[in-house]
Parts: sequence; structure tokens; C-alpha cells
Amino acid sequence: MSRKTFLKDIDTPGKRKVYQTITERPQQVSNFKQLAGLMREDKQYASAVAILKEALELHPADSGIQSHLAKTYREAGETERAIELYQQIIHAHPEDAIPYEKLEKICRENEMYDRAVNLYRGIAKGNALKELSYQRIHFLLVEKLRDFEQGVKNLLELIEEFGPNYRRCKDLGRLYVKLGRWREASRSYTRALQFKKDDADLIGSLGWALVESGEFQQAEECFKRIGGSFQGVVSLAELYLRLGRTDDAEAKLDAIAQRYPGNTRIAIGYAELTLKRGDADSALTLCEETLPRVPAYFAFEQAHAHEVLEAAHRSLGREETARYHGELASALKRGPDTYTALITLAEGKIAGRDFPGAEAVLSRILELYPGNTRALINRAEIALLRNEPRTAADIVETALGSARARYVEETVKGHLLLSQAYSLLGDRKNSRRHQDLAEALRGGHS
Repeated sequence: MSRKTFLKDIDTPGKRKVYQTITERPQQVSNFKQLAGLMREDKQYASAVAILKEALELHPADSGIQSHLAKTYREAGETERAIELYQQIIHAHPEDAIPYEKLEKICRENEMYDRAVNLYRGIAKGNALKELSYQRIHFLLVEKLRDFEQGVKNLLELIEEFGPNYRRCKDLGRLYVKLGRWREASRSYTRALQFKKDDADLIGSLGWALVESGEFQQAEECFKRIGGSFQGVVSLAELYLRLGRTDDAEAKLDAIAQRYPGNTRIAIGYAELTLKRGDADSALTLCEETLPRVPAYFAFEQAHAHEVLEAAHRSLGREETARYHGELASALKRGPDTYTALITLAEGKIAGRDFPGAEAVLSRILELYPGNTRALINRAEIALLRNEPRTAADIVETALGSARARYVEETVKGHLLLSQAYSLLGDRKNSRRHQDLAEALRGGHS
């Protein structure tokens, strides 16, 4: 765009004043940036790009102008151009954290998490940002990609290069827990305790890693170290229940029940105690009354409740129901969190064409997360596989009505299911429409 062309967008007194200053003092870079900012506010992106390119001709080494140009491309939806510019800035200024932050933000907005990881992995040893790069990779691998194996590898590299500290060792222990590598978790937690010896939460985490490793005596010692806290006492009760020491477990539960009336973790402990003393019906009633009150994010507590329900139903000869609760308990213990554990289990069942099993798990997900789009779309997929296109279409139409824009793949899958459903219903127009919507979403997201 030439200067003559963008002059038409200098259409307010504020823009005209700034532009006059530019013509009088072109050496002042800030004026170009200010005018581009005013144009961006009015979504005059082409003109903003033109004025910034003119500034770059006058000041080719100014990374601030490049950054503003990248920001303009980003706001205009020209993602790849924005990325290319930030990469140029990084190449010229490899120890400036700001362009990395901007580029990571673009990658996260477009769910290009692998690209963001590779960005930080490209930072060379000796760069002042290298330590920070490991921390950003940890966030992306663990929180976005849920790749815990690579998360472990990244933290081990960070510790080898920059040394251990409390946070690094604790985070490493948590990743080992998510992977079910309990002995390595206990070693990492023990190492973390060298930096903060009286951290009650960390001591409790170490205790449970030891329990899962079969080191019951050491676990008991850990829990006794924090025996004045709720976590210490209830953990001892749960350990004693696991070991069959019912009288000791009851004493610990009684010691805290009055201090924490209505606490769900204590109630599940009493349910297990009741079961171990032979009253499966009462244990079942207590656990079923308690489970709806357990917050969804308490995966450990959810898992314990399902373990008790599994054992109670099996004791009563209800093998199918027991198996269902056992599968939920196992999935929740594998983690990494309640939602991911259960949706992964449900989708695995769909892939294996165990539709009744998948339906049961999806029902549980929707109890915990009412209206969840992914669960509803999975339910629609089952209906379609059962040759129930009308039911599938109705479910997806409802699900897409509350779908979040950031979850593009869920929405794409929903439109593709609707395309199939309407095709089976003989509605070629709507089938084509939803196919086009899916392709448009994919194109805009690529």
C-alpha cells in the first residue's frame, strides 16, 4: 500500500495530528508506532502495516517497529506473517525475552503447542534465557500437551544443567506420580524435602508415594510426622484400612470426625471401615450418599470412593457394577486429573465399540461436568454408530450451542458428525453446510 493509499485512513483529528508530526520529524520512531496503534484500533490493518513498513525503511534496525508490525499482522489474523517477524526479531536479539513471550502467546492462541516447545528448545546453551526456556517447556508439555514422559525428560535436563531446587524436585515427583512411577516419585519428593524439611503437603505426598511403592512402615512414619494435621491423621486412617488395622483406623477417624463434620474424605473412610467389618449394604449406602458431594477436582478422593463401591458391589455379588466402579477407580488413579482420566476411558471404550460401558462413563462425566461439549459429542458419536442419526443430530446441536471457541477440534468433530447424521437423514443441504463449517474451522485454525 502506498502512502497515497493509506492517507484516506488518516480520518480523525488525532491521526492527522500524529501524521503531521511524522512528516515534520520522521526521525522520531514513536510517532509511527502511535499512528499504527490508532489505525489498529479502527481495524485499518493494511494502513497500519503500510505506515510501519515506511518506518522500517527509515529505521531498518529498530526491533520495536518490527514488533509493532508483528502485532498488527497478528490482530489482522495473518498469523504466519506475525510468527515470521517475531522469529526475525529473535534471530537478531536472541537474549531478549519479550519476542519469545509474544511468539509463545500466538502459538498458544492457535494451539500450536509443539511449535512453542520447539521455539524454546532452540535456545542455545549459554543463552541467558536457557533456564527460563526449560520452565516454559515444562508448562507447555505438562499443562497443554499433557506429555508427562517428555515433561520428566525436560525437568531432568533442567536439574542436570542448573541444579536441583525445591520446586524442580517437587514437580518431578508429581510427574512421576502421574506416570505411576511411585519409587521415583518418592525419591524426588525426598530430594525436595532437603530444601524445605517441614513442608506438610510434601511430606504427605511422599507418604502416599511410599504407600503405593509398598513401603508401608516408611509411609506410616511420614504421616506421623504431620500427625497434628488433617492430612496426617486421615492418611494414617486410610493406611491402616489398607493394612486391615480397623481398630487403629477407627480411632484416627473418630479423632478428626468431630473437628471436620460432613467431611467427604472422612465419610469415605468410614464407608470402607464399615465394609471391612462385613456390612456391605451400609458401606454402599454411605458411599453413594457421599460421592455426589466430593468435588470433581479431588481425583484421589473420587478414586477412593469408587474403590469402596467396587468392593461393596462385588461383596454383594453385583459383578458388572463392581467392574464399572473398578474401571473408574483405576482410571482416576492413573490421572492426570479427573476429567482427562474419565474422558480417555470413555473414548477408549468407544474405540473398542463397548457402547454401554462408554455411555456409563460419559454419564458420570456429565454428572461432574454438566453440559460438557466433548462428552456430549462422544455420546452423539455412539448414537451415530448405532444408526440413530436423529438422536445424534439433536445431541450435537445442543452441544455446539455451548461449545467454547478455543476448543476447535471438538467443534470440528461436532460439525462432521452433524454432516454424517444429516446425510443419513437425507438432508443433503444441511449435510453439506456442516461439512463446509468443519473445513472452514480447520482452515482458519491451521
